[in-house]
Amino acid sequence: MPRVLVMDATYDEIDRALDRVLDEFPLDVAGKSVLLKPNVLGPYPPESHVNTSPALIGAMVRRMRSSGAATVTVSDNPGAEGYGALQKSGRVSGIAEASEGAFESMSSPARTMKLPGRDISANVSAKVLDADVLVSLPKFKTHMLTTISGAVKNSYGFIVGGEKTRLHRELPNYRDFSEMLVDVYGFRIPDLVIMDGVVGMQGNGPSAKTLYNVGKILASDDGVALDSVMTHMMGMRPDRIHMLADASRKGIGEIDLSRIDVVGDARVLKDFRVPGRTPQIVPGRLIQMFYPDLDRPRFRVDPEACNACGNCRDTCPAGAITIEEKRPRYDYSKCISCYCCMELCSQQALEARDSLRVRIYKLLRLM
Repeated sequence: MPRVLVMDATYDEIDRALDRVLDEFPLDVAGKSVLLKPNVLGPYPPESHVNTSPALIGAMVRRMRSSGAATVTVSDNPGAEGYGALQKSGRVSGIAEASEGAFESMSSPARTMKLPGRDISANVSAKVLDADVLVSLPKFKTHMLTTISGAVKNSYGFIVGGEKTRLHRELPNYRDFSEMLVDVYGFRIPDLVIMDGVVGMQGNGPSAKTLYNVGKILASDDGVALDSVMTHMMGMRPDRIHMLADASRKGIGEIDLSRIDVVGDARVLKDFRVPGRTPQIVPGRLIQMFYPDLDRPRFRVDPEACNACGNCRDTCPAGAITIEEKRPRYDYSKCISCYCCMELCSQQALEARDSLRVRIYKLLRLM
């Protein structure tokens, strides 16, 4: 039976939480290479709580070094594209400084890996595949496309360069994309997952301004079980999250809460806001085939925050965005509802508005 530890925590006393985690899930790192994989979405400052907290990362670097690790590396492949994107993300987020010299790129070398059951391959960081010990450090967050972020979604950072954009384009369907994430997670399952849930994110994550003071650190050596407990705390059923259901079907992790040993307070959070995604029900999927506009979101641009940097245009897998009159302009007939534009807007200037079908469902009290 997998165990998930749920502890009260603050950033100021993060070492106390890590004492408990490493007592429950000891890691043999002496003389080994350790890769710490945080959630580095982009160049967001620490107070935005979009990325994994520098406090957790710094504390883990010191723990691994003091435990005799031969090398400790902190790295990710952020969604932001362009030369120096990782370095800028590390600098602005405070993660590079907190890593105490361990922060570096893992985009090279890479290996081409075939996705099981699909005629699609992707370039995966060799540093991930070759690490003796892999520790995943995700955030407690929602996600507009996959409903939740977390341990499984954090492994999407294994994919290097522009491959993330390509996979969004080739697998635009919510279910196909979710299943691909599980396959990528399976390329190198983390030895330990420690989730930053001190300040989480609710609503239309993963880069929204809707924060939630969860006050927890979650940990497990089964990332799927940990994601399932997080989903429960958010007020949702793990088996209704396609990514988790697919992981269970593939035997990668446990999602049945009755078969997970939850240690600590994992009660449902009061008034936690889930993403405004349309429920994945059969009639809805049939309607979408004939009326795709019903499910396409619309995006509101905050003119005070937008600086017309063009990052939304450059990262859009479908080429649906242009910059006109110093503002993003959308061709919604091309939009594949991947939410990359909103997710990767470092100014947090984009807000997803409910699709027409979501508004109808809410009116009829179906969600």
